[in-house]
This record gives sequence, C-alpha cells and structure tokens, in this order.
Amino acid sequence: MNANDEVESVECESCGMSEDCTPTYASQTKEFFYGRWICGLCSEAVKEKMRRAPELTMDEALESHTSLSKSFNKTIRLNPKLSLAVSMKDIARKISERRLINHGLSNNAFVRTMSCGPRLDVSLKQSQIH
Repeated sequence: MNANDEVESVECESCGMSEDCTPTYASQTKEFFYGRWICGLCSEAVKEKMRRAPELTMDEALESHTSLSKSFNKTIRLNPKLSLAVSMKDIARKISERRLINHGLSNNAFVRTMSCGPRLDVSLKQSQIH
C-alpha cells in the first residue's frame, strides 16, 4: 500500500468536524481553499455561497461560512433546544420585516396591530348614555 493511499482523519478548519481522507485528497483540498482544509459539506456550502453571490471571492465566501459555522458551534450545537428558539425568533423577525416592507415602512417604524386599550363602541345612542 502506497503512503498516499493511507486514510487519515483530518479536522475541518471551518466547522471542526473530522473526515477520513487520503493525504493526496487533503493536499488538493488545501490547495483549492488557500491552505485551509475543509470537509466536503463545508466545501459544497462555500461553493454554493459563491454561486449565489458571484461578487464574493473564494476567501470571502470561506470566511463567511466559517463565521456561520463557529457561531453555530458556540450556540446551537452546545444547546440544541436553543436551535428552536433562535429559529422561531428569526422567522418572526423575517415576517415582521416583510410586513413592514409591504406596507412601505422602514425597519425602524413602529406598527400598531391592535389597540392596547379597551374598545369603545361609538355607535352608542345618545339615549343609552343618559
């Protein structure tokens, strides 16, 4: 067996997960990602980010993904219940932003959806008041 055929475990410099690969594959990946070894999932995520935002350089897309991965690892991976709470907060924020945009308001505008006080029926007849 050739030394280049031996499988070794390498840690992703983006998400921290380990992947088994040959030294040849690891060196090709490092060469493609400017000396950083990243796993297959992160590699695909970085490539997708570049497809969606062609103005980004490979380094910018990689830094963006690494930042997202580190944030995920610090919060959600340590506390999976937090994942649901963060997701719900993000969904509510996005819905609120869409409503504001659809109504032509800025993100800083306060929108009242209901009155905070009791409703007053203005259709009361004058005779009911006396």
